[in-house]
Amino acid sequence: MIKEKYINRVKEISLNVVQTEVESVRKKDILKTGLRVYDKGYIGIAGGLGRVDEEELERRAIDNLSLKVPYPYNPSKELKKEVDYREDVLSDEDFVNEIDELLNILKDEFPDFTFSNKINITEVETRLVNSMGLDLGYKDRLVLGQLIIKEKASANVFDALALYIERQYRRELFLNIIRETLEAYRNPVKLPKEGKLPVIFMNYDITPVSKLIDELNGYKVGTGASLFKDFMGKMKFNENFTFYQSAEREDLLDAQFFDAEGVVNEGFKYALIENGRIVSPYTDKKTAHKFNLPLTGSASGEYDKVPSLSPRNYKIEASDKTLKELLNGQLAVAVVIASGGDFTADGVFGTPVQLAFLSDGERLIGRLPELKLSGELYSMFGEDFIGKSKDKSFLGQNALAINLDVKYL
Repeated sequence: MIKEKYINRVKEISLNVVQTEVESVRKKDILKTGLRVYDKGYIGIAGGLGRVDEEELERRAIDNLSLKVPYPYNPSKELKKEVDYREDVLSDEDFVNEIDELLNILKDEFPDFTFSNKINITEVETRLVNSMGLDLGYKDRLVLGQLIIKEKASANVFDALALYIERQYRRELFLNIIRETLEAYRNPVKLPKEGKLPVIFMNYDITPVSKLIDELNGYKVGTGASLFKDFMGKMKFNENFTFYQSAEREDLLDAQFFDAEGVVNEGFKYALIENGRIVSPYTDKKTAHKFNLPLTGSASGEYDKVPSLSPRNYKIEASDKTLKELLNGQLAVAVVIASGGDFTADGVFGTPVQLAFLSDGERLIGRLPELKLSGELYSMFGEDFIGKSKDKSFLGQNALAINLDVKYL
């Protein structure tokens, strides 16, 4: 019998901002422990919150083997690795005081707007260890600010947003993101023309890649339901386009370097599409085994559940060019809020855009009217793919640039 322990701890201080004031402060410290046992092709699991009696967890997990939950795959083994990405941040008290200061500055500089939502510091610690020599540990801490912005004279529920994701809190960086957004917001402009134009998306916006994630699902490929079922190993996209599963440090969100089954990819990444060629769908152990596919380490699951296939953290590889260089003198539509769009089953893309700006690749120039974007999957990442910037010139983020059809709503 093989025994395995999965531990996840989340510590967080969350500031709830209402009408440009800190309305409340919430702290949490949640420890979750899962105990897995593997025996004769079955898995038994038990879990608990807070401090737990591990012997009791083990007894419950062994008892749950009687449920006959199949797991005929070898648990990960003989690998020890520890990663700590944490950087120094403010104490809880200093953090609250600092956000008060930030909001006071915003009141003075932007009296015609109100700011709401959450600003958090979240620390995560995850460990997976078993009786076969596996011992993986991961620690990280992020400052995440998501401010919803409303113009006081507007009838809308909200009009803009500002996103801050870093391992350290830097007031001027957060302020500059907000300043650039609202200075451009106050300057209405028109499109250079309707029709095909460069469109840029934020690094963390999955809108343009959602269809790739859907169609690269290993179960969908294995059952023949994916658009890509006949294209494994074939060139279908731009030779400069690489799409990969990432646990690299710079990708921040969900950068845990091992999956829920303890799979660690070389270099903490796995290319699903490489230089335009579709290499592999993403898989967990079950999917890889069932359909004879490469194992990409895409298992997720709660501490007390059987790991299962789930998309983790997918990125487009950055080019060696800045956004300004990628645009090569053209003006671009910079998408900040696009809600209500989707891809059709065969890959045709369309979305309304509630907030977009005109950008020269270095700064936002002005606010555009509401727009409609459209494109087609193979073109978007083929002939219409411009690239991903190496710099963070789009409101503190890397930008994905694609030529799309742009029209006024």
